[in-house]
Amino acid sequence: MRSLIFLSFLLLFQTLPLHGAEIYVHMMPWFETKETNNGTWGQHWTMANRNPDNIVDGVPEIASFYHPEIGPYASGDPDVIDWQLGHMKAAGISGIFLDWPGTTDAYDYAKNKENAEAIIEGTKRAGLKFAVVYEDNNLNLAAVPDKIAQGQADMEYLQSNYFTEDNYLKVKDAPLLLDFGPQALHDAEWDEVLEPLDPKATFVTLWNQGQQAGNYVQGEFAWVWADFVDTLIVWYANRNVSVKIGVAYPGFHPFYGEGGWPGPMFYIEYGVPAFNTTWQMALNNTDIIQICTWNDYGEGTIIEPTLEYGTQFLDIIQEYTGSKYTSDDFRKLTDIYFMKKKYADDPVMLKLLRDKHHALVHKFDELT
Repeated sequence: MRSLIFLSFLLLFQTLPLHGAEIYVHMMPWFETKETNNGTWGQHWTMANRNPDNIVDGVPEIASFYHPEIGPYASGDPDVIDWQLGHMKAAGISGIFLDWPGTTDAYDYAKNKENAEAIIEGTKRAGLKFAVVYEDNNLNLAAVPDKIAQGQADMEYLQSNYFTEDNYLKVKDAPLLLDFGPQALHDAEWDEVLEPLDPKATFVTLWNQGQQAGNYVQGEFAWVWADFVDTLIVWYANRNVSVKIGVAYPGFHPFYGEGGWPGPMFYIEYGVPAFNTTWQMALNNTDIIQICTWNDYGEGTIIEPTLEYGTQFLDIIQEYTGSKYTSDDFRKLTDIYFMKKKYADDPVMLKLLRDKHHALVHKFDELT
């Protein structure tokens, strides 16, 4: 109760910027279908005990309380990517912060990296920006024997393949690099890992962890946590870092317990109220906002269109950004997606549909 009272006070005496913040969404590239995963559904749809081939209460049985509007998908499918990024463009979102597994060849990391690169190609088609969120914990999970050497190899790959892209996001005149940690690398180890970069990236860690990331760190990004707004209030008001990236999210409704996986089990009621609260706080306190997440179905933080919530979260973003697109454009994007799948074997129809999608996504470009 005290947090909510303080939050009301905080919001009352701060001025909401008018269409000033840049909005990005944290995006997962790790979903697979039977067609893309050697005849079995990817683990992020199944966890330990779900099977999307089973229809329960009219929807596929996936490891989530929420269901994609277009059904369980493959992250590397260009039609899926265009549907996702088209919705972002129509909402006025600037781009994506892409969860990136590194170049370690373990588990499903190589496929995730392949999907990530398909998504990056999609950002070019849509006219969106992107930056990478490095998962340094994968060095732990893959039991990498020389974490510093592998970290350096990952940085060199980023510099050679991503940072040079015209649509890679730059902050403070350098490529923005976020790390979901530190978890595997700490302190001076980060200095060694980042040393090969030229120019140095604008390096940003998870909130309240910048002091563990060596001398090159320049900021932090906020995330969802069990106490909802309490830590956010303190972090926004008191954390003195050069680059501060705020967060908005619709709640936290994890499926780990039901799905038989380990993971955080706290609960924040999912829906528009939680999104509005964190959204307004972020707008009032930061110039760059990361929405967590676009599509983490396992943790229940999704804002992409679902059967349960439609485009409610995108509608809020669209209103703030003053996007010239409308909710009807969201519907058209989904209609085009389903038509592409219907006519997947008809190259003439596919070209017409792709042209139609392109025209829709870019119809206001000349006005911006």
